[in-house]
Amino acid sequence: MEGCKKGFVSVIIGLFDVAPFLAEKRLECVLNQTWKDLEIILVNDGSTDETLRLCKELALEDSRIVLIDKPNGGLGSARNAGLDAASGEYVWFYDVDDVAELDLVETNMRWMKEYDTDIIIFGNEFIYPETGRVESTCFKDRLLTGNAALKKVFVDEIFLVPNGNGFVWNKFYKRDFINRCGARFGEQRIQQDELFNLRLYPFAERVLVSSKVLYHYYIYNNGNSRSRFISDRIQIYESVFDGIQGFQEEWGLNDARLNEYAYKRLYQGIESAVLFNTFHEDAPSSLKWKRNEVQGILSRPKVKACLDHISAGNAMGVERKLFLKAYQAKNFMAIYSLRCLSGALRKIKKRFLKG
Repeated sequence: MEGCKKGFVSVIIGLFDVAPFLAEKRLECVLNQTWKDLEIILVNDGSTDETLRLCKELALEDSRIVLIDKPNGGLGSARNAGLDAASGEYVWFYDVDDVAELDLVETNMRWMKEYDTDIIIFGNEFIYPETGRVESTCFKDRLLTGNAALKKVFVDEIFLVPNGNGFVWNKFYKRDFINRCGARFGEQRIQQDELFNLRLYPFAERVLVSSKVLYHYYIYNNGNSRSRFISDRIQIYESVFDGIQGFQEEWGLNDARLNEYAYKRLYQGIESAVLFNTFHEDAPSSLKWKRNEVQGILSRPKVKACLDHISAGNAMGVERKLFLKAYQAKNFMAIYSLRCLSGALRKIKKRFLKG
């Protein structure tokens, strides 16, 4: 591949307003990897805090760092900029607030040398700092040769695993394979990882799946994508729904569970857009705007179809059923009241458990 540095790994890190994490962790688990042949591509995505200054400091300390400064466009556009600049034979994506084992790259390079795969998938942990809860995702050790072998186990062993597997940080990619597939991240500000991976699976001929836990993903209540007001949030979730449906058709995966998964993801997006985004502190404060926004979301054809699908499905709890009925009726005041009531009850429950 033209411009490819054999044995080199391009570590791509998209950054937006993450100065506290950079200041505290200083990219230690990347800079101290036991595999030294790295180019570490930092993509500052129009940060408004001290992120860019800290990146420049780090670049002066380590010559392997390549710094890209671009206008804000979301994590997908930042990772695309990193991919376009990458020269390594292999690619790994890292999120600056997480922790990676120091032998992550070396372990994956050893596997690549032994098995010569398009993608490696490895185990990870989900860590909730506020509660101390830790959940592990471990896979069955498998070397899948031939796309048919991957397709046979895909739903059960790769896709529908506890905590999901749509991420890019628990995977190691051959860069030439990404480019041959023409895969890039979507330009939406959130929810890019899963669709990026779905663009690759129909073309993968060799995939190694490992149970070894090499990455520790931290879930904060105030994480960027979870806490930001994003004006087109519902459109983003609809694009994920379309992407999953298109992936099934392209690869010929006729599994009803994938369809249910797509509807479940869209329903989560509806809840996020209605209950979180509309009432975010950065959203317009006018009650009239909020009513129009909620009714506009709930009038969208894909949203209506999803609500009908969910309501025809399995039994659900009282709270969820009440919200679903209010969504279907596009009853803003009922949604507003339920949101206030459920929030108050959760606070009472939290205080009771603490006491």
